[in-house]
Amino acid sequence: MLYAKTLLSSIFLLSLIVVSIASAQTPNQKIPLNDFVKHSDYLEIKISPDGQHVATRIRDDSTVYMITMRLSDGKVVGGVKPGKKNEVSSVHWVNNERLIYTFAEKRSGFDAPIPTGELFAINVDGKANKMLAGYRANDLITGSRVGVKEDSYASHQLLNVLKGDDKYVLVVEYPWSKRGDSWYDRRETRPIVSRLDVISGRKKNKEIIPYRGARVFANDQGAVNFVTWSDDSIYRKAVYRASKKQPWQDISATLNIETGALKPVSINQDGTKIYLTGSVGNQKISSLFELELTSKKISRVFDNQHQLDFWKTDLNGDPVIGTSYPDRHRYYYSMINTQSPLVTHHKKLQKAFAGQEVHIQTYSHDGELLVLNVKSDTNPGEYYLYNTKTNKADFLWANYSWIDPRTLTPMAPISLNARDGQELRGYLTAPKSGSKTNKNPLVVLPHGGPHGVRDYPFYDPQIQLLASRGYSVLQINFRGSGGYGGAFEKQGYKKWGKVMIDDIVDATQWAIEQGHADPEKICVYGGSYGGYAALMSAVRAPDLYRCAIGNVGVYDLEAMKVKGDIPIGFRGRSYLEEVLGSDSADLREQSPLTHASKIKAKVMLIHGDEDIRVPSYHSKKMRAALKKANNPAQWLYLNDSGHGAFSIENRTKVFEQLLEFLDENIGKGKY
Repeated sequence: MLYAKTLLSSIFLLSLIVVSIASAQTPNQKIPLNDFVKHSDYLEIKISPDGQHVATRIRDDSTVYMITMRLSDGKVVGGVKPGKKNEVSSVHWVNNERLIYTFAEKRSGFDAPIPTGELFAINVDGKANKMLAGYRANDLITGSRVGVKEDSYASHQLLNVLKGDDKYVLVVEYPWSKRGDSWYDRRETRPIVSRLDVISGRKKNKEIIPYRGARVFANDQGAVNFVTWSDDSIYRKAVYRASKKQPWQDISATLNIETGALKPVSINQDGTKIYLTGSVGNQKISSLFELELTSKKISRVFDNQHQLDFWKTDLNGDPVIGTSYPDRHRYYYSMINTQSPLVTHHKKLQKAFAGQEVHIQTYSHDGELLVLNVKSDTNPGEYYLYNTKTNKADFLWANYSWIDPRTLTPMAPISLNARDGQELRGYLTAPKSGSKTNKNPLVVLPHGGPHGVRDYPFYDPQIQLLASRGYSVLQINFRGSGGYGGAFEKQGYKKWGKVMIDDIVDATQWAIEQGHADPEKICVYGGSYGGYAALMSAVRAPDLYRCAIGNVGVYDLEAMKVKGDIPIGFRGRSYLEEVLGSDSADLREQSPLTHASKIKAKVMLIHGDEDIRVPSYHSKKMRAALKKANNPAQWLYLNDSGHGAFSIENRTKVFEQLLEFLDENIGKGKY
């Protein structure tokens, strides 16, 4: 099998050299379009409790499958492969011999495969593959034989792999809601917690949690003593009990959860501590807090001065390593658990892989073996097996294995002041072989979301494609974006077409003033909210942009409040009310559809017929309005695509026509 010999050379940390997969291209050679179109291949690697095997999810030929590999000789010993365009969506070790995995399948109305809510189990050698729970779980009935498993119209989640128990795991199921002839996972009903037999699929000791859509926290012994949930508002509540025999006690006020100040996210292994995200300082920068359940004492875990984006827990489930991205990555270490061996190892590793991010993915139960993911803006991600006893790292696999990192272009962090003095941060990616003046054609790329989402200095095939074709790419984390504190994010509420667009326009002007862009060759392009921002930027600054490209964009804010899957989802209306408001006149004023006649830029509209997040209504109405304004849009309508092209065929169409449109309107990229 192709992957049987991918365990490569060992490397000593003191002289560690990052290995790159050999590529058919030299650093100065044009990278084929298909290299950027293809999805990543190595998605996840998890090590077995005894450190003898790894399980990894691999994409190949439009399928994501799972293999298990013996580490001693790199031999593939088992795995499972679903049908084409479907995928194994997650994998978890139950014990050294058995794994649980989940499955996603292609469905009408969705572009990417959607999780089915089912749980499966398989042995490390690929035997005893069985569906354990889900709506198709019941065995076939023949004669008087009745299946021991139950059909359950619900989404199942693995809650905890119980310590010292090789037979049972703890799961939570969220019953679906039925509307008409269809079932939906809307988290409108009360979840059910039970122990699940990983061999037979039997459930036992069921408990119904009395709060609909609740998030359940359980320790390694299977005790559920802490629960959070939301009612019709977007803020959470919390309850606690000392034991199952005790009544639930509301501690929302104690934790200040009702105001949104703290949000529970995880529990440690023995269930004595809860970890919560919360805000600090005037900018409401997100940090992590520890709650001791018995004393109700709350302590801050990391002394981070910037928004905490990721953290890693040690063998006891205590967070010990945090990561922020003020520009590049920045690490923080626990102020509580200062003696964690994981911290000691991580400090060594970050020096060995200087300039790149080092994330500890999983580890063996004795802590001797760690699986690392090393990545950067020009490294899509490499996996290593690190031995903490020998200080040696074995190279395992490289994600996007066909990409040579030497051919990619670094993302340069930037900062600027908006027209009102607010500091903005982002990234500028300039092609390696630009013009002598550095005034390249510029693509301004606002991100989607928009709230809670931001641009990071990670490998992005779309950005690298544009840079490889001679275009500079400008990304700005405008107000409303995540990553810079709650105060910064809330500045964008109800101002989608106002200050958020001003920030994008100001960043574009900055790029011109700094000599990073040819002012006659600028295009703005984005997807979802980014598509909205592209068209609205062309409305607000009609002489600044030569072209505007909207991909699955929102163009009618009034329609967004009633069309698509957000308004009908649990708390969806509350969310839209908070971020958009209810003033119809204001919503129309902030909609590109209202101002089609003001757009001077050439426009391209891309949309999928199966998009249920932003229905194609938006693009069809925008297209008609532009035609009426004598500015007909170039039209790319994908009949079998949802919210963003996922299939290789559709991604190829989008990228090909995107490049053609850019070349035609802001000049052929030099490469």
